[in-house]
Amino acid sequence: MKQSKSAYGPIHKHPFMLAGLLLLLFAAIVLLRQWSKNDGISAQVPKPPPAATQGMLDWSNLYTDQAENIPLDGEWEFYWRQLLEPIDFQATHAPVSSFVQLPAPWTNYSDSSGEFLPSEGYATYRLRILLPQELSERAHPLALYLKSIASAYRIWINGQLVGGNGSVGTDRISETPKSYPEVVYFQPRTDWNEMIIQVSNFSQRNAGIWQHIELGTADNISWTRILHVSAQSSIVGIFGVMALYYAFVFWNRRKETSALLYSLLCMAVGVRTVVLGESTALYLLPGLPWEWAVKAEYISVTMTALLLILFINREYPAEAVRQVSVLSGVILPGCMLLFLVTPAHVYTYLLTPFTWGVLFPALLYTLYIYIRSAMKRRKGAMTSMIGFLFFMAFALNDMLFYTVHLPTEDMLSVGLLVFLLTQAYNLSSRFSRALHRSEQLSLQLQESNLHLEQIVEERTRSLQRTNAELQEANQKMSDSELFRTRLLSNISHELSTPITSIKGFAKALRDGIITTDAPKYVNRIYTRSVMLERMIHDLIDLTKLETHQVQFRMQNVYIIPFMQELFLKYEPDVQAHGIQYVMDLPEGSDLLSHGSEGWIVHLDPVRLEQVLSNLISNALRFTSPAGIIQVQLHLTEAPASETGWIACVCVKDTGIGILPEWQERIFERFEQASPPSVQNEHKGSGLGLAICKEIMHYHQGDIGVSSKPGSGSEFCCQLPAWKGRLSPHDKP
Repeated sequence: MKQSKSAYGPIHKHPFMLAGLLLLLFAAIVLLRQWSKNDGISAQVPKPPPAATQGMLDWSNLYTDQAENIPLDGEWEFYWRQLLEPIDFQATHAPVSSFVQLPAPWTNYSDSSGEFLPSEGYATYRLRILLPQELSERAHPLALYLKSIASAYRIWINGQLVGGNGSVGTDRISETPKSYPEVVYFQPRTDWNEMIIQVSNFSQRNAGIWQHIELGTADNISWTRILHVSAQSSIVGIFGVMALYYAFVFWNRRKETSALLYSLLCMAVGVRTVVLGESTALYLLPGLPWEWAVKAEYISVTMTALLLILFINREYPAEAVRQVSVLSGVILPGCMLLFLVTPAHVYTYLLTPFTWGVLFPALLYTLYIYIRSAMKRRKGAMTSMIGFLFFMAFALNDMLFYTVHLPTEDMLSVGLLVFLLTQAYNLSSRFSRALHRSEQLSLQLQESNLHLEQIVEERTRSLQRTNAELQEANQKMSDSELFRTRLLSNISHELSTPITSIKGFAKALRDGIITTDAPKYVNRIYTRSVMLERMIHDLIDLTKLETHQVQFRMQNVYIIPFMQELFLKYEPDVQAHGIQYVMDLPEGSDLLSHGSEGWIVHLDPVRLEQVLSNLISNALRFTSPAGIIQVQLHLTEAPASETGWIACVCVKDTGIGILPEWQERIFERFEQASPPSVQNEHKGSGLGLAICKEIMHYHQGDIGVSSKPGSGSEFCCQLPAWKGRLSPHDKP
């Protein structure tokens, strides 16, 4: 079958295009580095500055407007095993110096007997500089860009201590190593400018001033430093984003082990980059010990080599050599363990054998796999090989740089970035091809199952209708059963007391035990019967409310006219008890006609009247004649967490009040707050407030009480309200 062309074609068909992009990237990086050195100024190319001779550097005739930073290379005064300060050179008998060429580690120097100096020791460097008169008279500050000086140093310029790293010492105990780039500023003199640097090293193989020291204006040096830090931070950020992205790829698809290895590889390279070069990690984490920064450098390089071998073996298993994989799985973790448990002054001396005996063979093995894969036309092999050649070139540069065979700089992170970008391209292309194949298979599956889905959909709709009917019938049966169970339980539990009382009084009358006050006890039997009847009705209402057996007829009504009508309806009953009856409505509460604007509440008029009737009835029972019952309506704005308005309907009396401990319990069934002394006088069913609570729940409202014993009670119902105009469909 002929396959259709896809946008996700094999990568090895486009190696020259990708190679061109990589070359452009490499050229941009080189130009950026050159621009950072020249500060972007190329209008006039100055002559190369003279080098120092016998500790003196005469720049008096130097071109003063040049913008390029100048390296302080050449012959410096060198005082082995002497820590000298500016005052020592002002003495009558000045110390005798030798002259050494910088930059170079002092292990390249020999003593009077012709033997090379050891890496452990201490020394003083001195250089005198004569600047152009115009530059000195401007009084503009100059700056020095000090790169890696191993392993601790202090610097004086013109007799003033201007900077340093760590603590210079004469032995391993007194020295505190700390070596990372630093910028120091000073004010030049019109005469000779003196520079004195004390250096000690008892912590690593590199010793002394082994990298260039650059001199320039404060602005140029600061800008150079900013560019270097920004470039390193950008590269670290790219590695971090790539590591995070492919970690998420692996998290969502655990089969993609290559994505996990690639994520860890980016992470290891990012760690190495952040502790080398500009040593950004020591600025972000100033408390990080120098020893651990060096361990992180060596361990991250070893981890990069191990992950690189695992990654390429995973990508091209047919070309992998099993013996190499096993050997690297033993040697590289062993090296990491060695770097972790030994101090820097031990394992740094193993840099040369580690570089050429472990890292370089790992690079050769990886290149061998890529060449074999490219020859067999594996997908992405040619692209990966081109990227790896860039990486290998930069890796060889770093190997020669750190073993002090090339006077360049650390550039491995740039090569790794190019290589990892090619790998990211390959991985993303593979995921894209897999997604494309998945989309094609999904489309075919959809087409083949279309008819089946239609049949299933029709049967599903039929089953859903049947299931909905069964659920509705089952819910009705469940509600009915719950209603029956609760009603029987309530009746059997709560009606026993009044029935027992009625039976007791009736038996006493029948047996002739009560003879003199028979009418009184007959009246009690009647009272208990009425209470029993009321309790039965209340139990039925409450049980229906709790089991959703009651249908509410909700409608929008103007709340103010509604309350006026209810107030007038109960006015005769209240006044018949000799109690003053008061209505309190908001201002401007004239009766509204249908169609005008006013405050509207969504309610069931019958059920809300039931609530108000219960509250007024309770107030009548507990308020003595000459007391006051007040019905209030006020409208308040809802709290900040809600919207709209609240209509508060309150019934306030001057009765006996409610104890604080009873104010929450009275809304539960069969709870009555009257004290024992007035219990019989004000006896009720104990269900009225529970019914009110359920009705308010259906209205999306609330009911509460505030009371003080002896000062009356105030029951308030809260309902959502808004201001508007009733529509023609609403009942007036």
